[in-house]
Amino acid sequence: MQSLEIANDEVTIQLCHDTMDIRIGYPALLSPGDSFPGVIVSAKNEWKASVSIKSLTTCEIVGSALEQTYRPNEPLAIAASGEVSQDGGYEILVELTPAAGGKVEERFYFTVLSEYPEHSSGAAYTNAEGRMVYVPDYRGNRLPDFSGVGYMGGGVELPELPVKVTLEPIPGDNTSRIQEAIDRVSAMAPDDNGFRGAVLLKQGVYEIAGVLEVRTNGVVLRGEGQGDMKKLWYDPRQIGSFEELKASVASKEATVLIATGSERRRILKFHGTEDVRVPLTEKSEIIDSYVPVGANSFRVADPGLFQVGDTIILQRSSNAAWISEIGMDQIPDREDGGKITQWSPFELHFEHVITAIEGSRITVDSSLMNAVESRWGGGRIFKFSDPGRISQIGLENLRGIAFWTPNSDGVDDTRHANEFVELDNCHNGWVRNVTLEHFNSTNGAFRTGRGSKWITIQDSSNLIADKAFYNGKGYDPTGRTFYETNIYVGRYGFYLNGQSALVTRCFALNNRHGFTLGSRVTGPNVFHDCIGEQPLTWSEPHHRWSVGGLYDNVHDMISLMNRLNMGSGHGWAGANYVAWNTEGTLVCHQPPTAQNWSIGHIGKKDVGGNRGPDGYWDSHGQHVEPRSLYTQQLKDRLGKEA
Repeated sequence: MQSLEIANDEVTIQLCHDTMDIRIGYPALLSPGDSFPGVIVSAKNEWKASVSIKSLTTCEIVGSALEQTYRPNEPLAIAASGEVSQDGGYEILVELTPAAGGKVEERFYFTVLSEYPEHSSGAAYTNAEGRMVYVPDYRGNRLPDFSGVGYMGGGVELPELPVKVTLEPIPGDNTSRIQEAIDRVSAMAPDDNGFRGAVLLKQGVYEIAGVLEVRTNGVVLRGEGQGDMKKLWYDPRQIGSFEELKASVASKEATVLIATGSERRRILKFHGTEDVRVPLTEKSEIIDSYVPVGANSFRVADPGLFQVGDTIILQRSSNAAWISEIGMDQIPDREDGGKITQWSPFELHFEHVITAIEGSRITVDSSLMNAVESRWGGGRIFKFSDPGRISQIGLENLRGIAFWTPNSDGVDDTRHANEFVELDNCHNGWVRNVTLEHFNSTNGAFRTGRGSKWITIQDSSNLIADKAFYNGKGYDPTGRTFYETNIYVGRYGFYLNGQSALVTRCFALNNRHGFTLGSRVTGPNVFHDCIGEQPLTWSEPHHRWSVGGLYDNVHDMISLMNRLNMGSGHGWAGANYVAWNTEGTLVCHQPPTAQNWSIGHIGKKDVGGNRGPDGYWDSHGQHVEPRSLYTQQLKDRLGKEA
């Protein structure tokens, strides 16, 4: 049932059919020979209504019902004559004309299929030409396109910047020497690509007692190898002193940065200034009553304010009615008395580039990751600038180790560096071939900030000591908080908070949240071909309506669920997420007004505390084709093998 308010008259439109699934997030599917879906319209005042059905393949009208008038509070059933015959997608257009004049349009969708290819999903499959075909729900929501993630918007190889400064390790703290080298390269003139150059740290051991920063475009910090990405080189059971650690790694064929000292800190920051997403004056409301997930076009009131090539923010608003609809104003109290914060209305901001303007319709470069619906607050677009961002920055080919020794009780007392690298207020950056050990913060060993976009993290690892070091004397029963320092040891590995990040071929050992995302992250973001070994709990969107993520061929514990009163009231943690050909243990719930998709999962289906209804589960126990949703979408977009 779709309800909308127009000109102070409440109009209700209901789509109906005996066999078609009419639910958000479920393919609206018919077979050849089935009758067309019907429409029931009712309102408080007199209206006229007509229905037409168009083939999205040929753009021909294949069915229609003449304009009819209906009386106040008397529901009118409208049925288009005929039956569906050809495979393909179809659009139902309902046009409503009130007695006072004007016109309102509502669109619904269905797909006709004779049969699916073998080993395919009901939500998407590859056709005879090898391209992905999507099967939307009755409002047009479908699997989003995730292909625009990563460096330079996806499908672009990471560059090799020339070495401009080379360093050898020296005894003692190397922080200032490395920072001085970074600053020297930062002061050089960039080339036509925005590249300045790389600081090369030759093989060996570098003690880092402080913090390193890259604040300028076109600068890379590079080592000469990361070593074994799946094995801890520093095992606190075997190595008892700092000198022993240095000696044990000195002969390794790698560049090793050892974080020393008792200060909890992040070792390396790539960041611009705070001048990110500065709104400009050009602004226009979205006039469609509903823009579905997976769409990349919509109508605006003032298209003349914009041009092709403009960078825009699509602002999706929410209101109190929507918060109530998803139940996040009624989160139950925690049994342990912990504080719960009920949700209040908020906005999501998605960055896009305008690729076409036709009449009032704006087309952008990537899929919408959350439906925009007028009754829940609607949306708008505005131009913005980002003068504070830096770009073309990277970290590569080295190993980072946080040094600590177990205390007298044999546990980690938390007094050591706990985060390694963050990329924030930047775009078009990367981390590759970097292995980290013992960086165990809730902020992540690898982190993208909210001001980041188009970041690639590949062939990298976050390795944490065994959970025995966090479950002994001095820790709370969950093994998360060390009482003496009141430090929460989150053990987050790869933690995404920005938009359009790609984490591929990465590994997490003994992480609590190996591959995870923060609150209200706007997507798209992708974890691809990643492995979590000995996970302590879920890889997941962690809290408060993060949207538009893909776990693609990830082997781990994964949750897409209602976390309800966990934490401070984390609630519906993720919406419009896809788990594609994953393996391990999976929770997949459906949030109200949205969906989460489990397609081709092999392993346990977990109920997640029964805090939400099932999402869309398809082909549980057997992988589907294509093997990777992300690489197929990238191939489709680029027109070549990814």
